[in-house]
Amino acid sequence: MGEYPTKIYRALSGKTVRRSFGNRPFGFSLELDYENVPESTVQAIINHYNTQQGQTIGFTVPDEVFAGLSTATIGLVKAPAQTLWFYAEAPSIDAVYRNISSVGIKLIADLV
Repeated sequence: MGEYPTKIYRALSGKTVRRSFGNRPFGFSLELDYENVPESTVQAIINHYNTQQGQTIGFTVPDEVFAGLSTATIGLVKAPAQTLWFYAEAPSIDAVYRNISSVGIKLIADLV
């Protein structure tokens, strides 16, 4: 889930004041783990990462990513339609067995 743009000010007395600077969340994050996938899937993920020039070019995430959640929960956690997803870092690849690997992907969303 995203965070709301908030600034916290602290006085010398220790009292805090919180100021909101917007009414839309930002900074959505998503972590995807693909366990025991064939090399063709690993190559497709790497090719997508390279096509997006790493963390440079944004993309949309298909609704199938949220397929395991109820409609009510999807409405609470899914980033708004005006967002693009970016790789937060390069995918991590762990070899499990010959031609079988597990891949971890970390994504962040920015409002556009």
